[in-house]
Amino acid sequence: MKQYEYKFVKSKLKVGFDYDKKVADMEAEWNELGSQGWKFCTWANDVMVFMRERQ
Repeated sequence: MKQYEYKFVKSKLKVGFDYDKKVADMEAEWNELGSQGWKFCTWANDVMVFMRERQ
């Protein structure tokens, strides 16, 4: 039977007005999580939930 683990990441509202930089930072963070096997699940109440299959 497949088993999963979950990672909860609190959404950080970064100070500043550079929207493009915020998007680039978020993309880099998500790509890092993806390279570790995490898959985005949902986003609610300022918390992002990622999951991956346990080995």
